[in-house]
Amino acid sequence: MAVSLVYFAAGKLGLYFASFNASSSPVWPPAGIAFAALLLFGFRIWPAVFLGAFFVNITTAGTVITSLGIASGNTLEAVAGVYLTMRYANGRKVFERAQDFFKYATLTSVCATTISPTVGFTSLALGGFAPWNEFTRS
Repeated sequence: MAVSLVYFAAGKLGLYFASFNASSSPVWPPAGIAFAALLLFGFRIWPAVFLGAFFVNITTAGTVITSLGIASGNTLEAVAGVYLTMRYANGRKVFERAQDFFKYATLTSVCATTISPTVGFTSLALGGFAPWNEFTRS
């Protein structure tokens, strides 16, 4: 439950920088918190990440459905990043060797970080809170 509360607080801080939409921010500190928590405590705490992300969004703007979509994207991003790190970049020892760090940096920055904004914007667009023609700009 502590992970949910920390995620929620960091999410509210991140939404301070929202400009395009009340639920969309270019700075998202909870992504790092979710990644670190899953890496340290394992995949079993993904529901805490999901709940934190859901409550950040449901208390901001949108509907229950859009908040569920955004929370799903936030959670999947963290899960995918940790999975890729564990599978290909030596897991928790990722920072011990340069080659592991470069694998981590490449896999998480190219693969994992695209999940949350794609799912989040799609959720907002399907809910009528973002225009589809802005999809490529976000």
